[in-house]
Amino acid sequence: MKFTVPVQAIIGPVVQVANICTSNPSNPDDLAQYMLMEVKKDALTLTGTDNTVQLQAVIPLAEGVESEGSCLITASRASEFFKTLGTEDDVTLELMDDEETLTILSDQAKYSLRVRLLPEDNAFPLFAIEEDGTPSSFVIEERKLRYMLDKSMFCVSHENYRDYLKGVRFEVDGDSFAIFALDGHRMAALDAHLPEPAEMPIAFSMTLRGVSELQKLLSTDPDLKLKLDVTDKFVSTHIGVYTISNRLLKCKYPNVRGVLPKNCSPELSVDLATLKTHVKRVALFSNKRLNHINLTFTENKLDLFSQNSEHEIGSAHIAIDYPDPEGHREINLNADYLKDFLNAIDTTEVVFGFAPPYQNTLIRPRDNGNDMDVTVKYVVSHIMV
Repeated sequence: MKFTVPVQAIIGPVVQVANICTSNPSNPDDLAQYMLMEVKKDALTLTGTDNTVQLQAVIPLAEGVESEGSCLITASRASEFFKTLGTEDDVTLELMDDEETLTILSDQAKYSLRVRLLPEDNAFPLFAIEEDGTPSSFVIEERKLRYMLDKSMFCVSHENYRDYLKGVRFEVDGDSFAIFALDGHRMAALDAHLPEPAEMPIAFSMTLRGVSELQKLLSTDPDLKLKLDVTDKFVSTHIGVYTISNRLLKCKYPNVRGVLPKNCSPELSVDLATLKTHVKRVALFSNKRLNHINLTFTENKLDLFSQNSEHEIGSAHIAIDYPDPEGHREINLNADYLKDFLNAIDTTEVVFGFAPPYQNTLIRPRDNGNDMDVTVKYVVSHIMV
């Protein structure tokens, strides 16, 4: 295996693919800690996986390939090394005759990295996507998908229970597209329209790692679109030189739409900047065990209150538009959850919505704070004290 490639063309893909791989130096037989490097047909293909997410980068080799071949290189070592290279020179990579050393040559330096061949009896753990049937597909703007993931991923559970809480749910029906993320106490529900309708309804759940890695690759260019292919076990898409695939969460998903409060009355708007400032201050005095803030909405006023075990008190008052002398809504919310919601809202005002049986509160932007026609809603459960 021998080929020449511009340094600037290989640094980014090596670092990106290596980041997917696991770290298990105590077990050299765990191939997921290696990056697969394959050279054939005038292209270099890099593949990394953690057995849940797989990332491939295909780099064209304009100067051709002197000889084809493949090897496994420790992902962490490859990433550390290529980060140190400059971006101006070409480099030549050659697998030496001993098949255990990869030599990297530039105009002024020579490096040797230890590699290993792919064992014949222990193939690299590539995803068998082609064997999983004909995929269902839909198209969405990269910028829109990136925005929707950014506004929802923080609601995903990091606990190791109930599989459906550990990922992001995608639902497609015609040109309607929805994303749901929840941890059992809070939920993000976002709706948007696709640029073209899908041929059939599609519903699947990606892992948190999968959507996190996908988000890193997505552009903010409003003109770029991507197609997601969904099979029974995988979702896959091509972005630039990359192909990212995620092994889907296979579990029954609850009827989360039924949790969304409907026909809220009242819906009360609060100045976002003022509320963020006071929540941050009042939260400092919250009880560490419950970590909650009390919000009481009365006539033209919102009161915030917290108290800790040392009887320290934080309180604040915010003027609001609530012209009902009999109006009264009192809720206890997790302080960190509330701060997360407020940080995710783009508009100058945030709306609190209340509907029977008043176990949850709807929190949303005053108006859609984006030009992509994405509707953002958050639901949070009340803390019982």
